[in-house]
Amino acid sequence: MTPAFKSILFPVDFSEACALTAPHVLGLADQAGATVTLLHVMPWLSAWYGESELRPAVSGDLEMRDAELRQTRELETFQRNFFPHVYCRLEVRSGSVADTIADTAASLGCDLIMMPTRGAEQDQPFLIGSTTAKVLHDARCAVWTSPHLQKTPGFAGIHQLVCMVDRADIPPGYLEEASRLAASFHAKLTFVSAVPVPLPASGQSDGSIITLAGSVGEVVRQVTQTVHSDLVVANRGHLLRPFGKFRTNAYRIIVESPCPVLSLAIESAHDKELGAAGGA
Repeated sequence: MTPAFKSILFPVDFSEACALTAPHVLGLADQAGATVTLLHVMPWLSAWYGESELRPAVSGDLEMRDAELRQTRELETFQRNFFPHVYCRLEVRSGSVADTIADTAASLGCDLIMMPTRGAEQDQPFLIGSTTAKVLHDARCAVWTSPHLQKTPGFAGIHQLVCMVDRADIPPGYLEEASRLAASFHAKLTFVSAVPVPLPASGQSDGSIITLAGSVGEVVRQVTQTVHSDLVVANRGHLLRPFGKFRTNAYRIIVESPCPVLSLAIESAHDKELGAAGGA
């Protein structure tokens, strides 16, 4: 059977949210048989101060090497604490944080990025962190994000998958990919679709397909809690236009899901049309 993922990129900023995400990276890597790369990005000064001119985080080659050495040692300590018996590739790079994460995933051939959101730590709970938002937009691979409005619980395996389906725009291969992921994890798969108008009954289900009335956020919260989902699968697509945004529904799912979300980057016909129009 084809493994769910072969190579996981885990950006590490040494925060509490990152520490809470680490057991999920370890657990998913073990369940999927994937390799793990731990990445720490030393941001440009412009990332801190909003400067228009990109400048290194520290000046001078010697200072840069010393800073990289310190961060490498800290990353080694993080590995010993959270991945004690797992070989991890360690990467310390400098640059724009979100761009470096997406570029590193592409250059190393990673097929999954795992990172927390920042909702539980902010005054504006329905806004995900800017770094996470940009990675979700720019990355060409799948992205796992932690529960947004609450602290990430411990990893207990993947046994129940919920796949959110937009019936008006289902990308070719999306349902098949969700089924493949469920099979690779030996997990039960439930397809869920939200409709904006009330149905004659509260919902329709045959055990694997559920249709509920309500907003996407309301439906994902209700279903994941009802079936005790471990992971929600959604598709954010990928727009090639410079200022394209990932789908509104994917954003709401990531923000409001009480469990982690795995967002795929499968282009739909609508994405391709918009990308073609933007490049014309």
